[in-house]
Amino acid sequence: VHITPLCLVAGGEKGIVFDDFTTLAYQAQVFTQSDDYSGQTLVNSTVPKQYKKEYKSKVHIKRHSIVGAGSIIMPGVVLAEGTSIGAMSLVMKSTAPWFIYVGSPAKKLKKRSRNLLNIEREYLLNEK
Repeated sequence: VHITPLCLVAGGEKGIVFDDFTTLAYQAQVFTQSDDYSGQTLVNSTVPKQYKKEYKSKVHIKRHSIVGAGSIIMPGVVLAEGTSIGAMSLVMKSTAPWFIYVGSPAKKLKKRSRNLLNIEREYLLNEK
């Protein structure tokens, strides 16, 4: 796992799971809880819980996933193995394996190469 400086990793009660070979670039943000912004309840960390509704759910960043600079990962998201998130993207839904996502909200752009799995095998053999 490589988390560059200046990232915000807010695991809260539910937590964040980072698998091997994952990366968060500069100013990436990962949240496991969020207020309900629909207007049905109050929002703010200073408001007592009985007056607000919070969504809380674990985030899982699976093997070989990379989150580009300035991107935001919201509660409950699972970045499937090999997911690549382009810079400045907002990820509100879980991803499919080995795809590149970009935008706000993030949309599937194209397939990502699995060649890095061959490089991983070589790397692990040489590290022994």
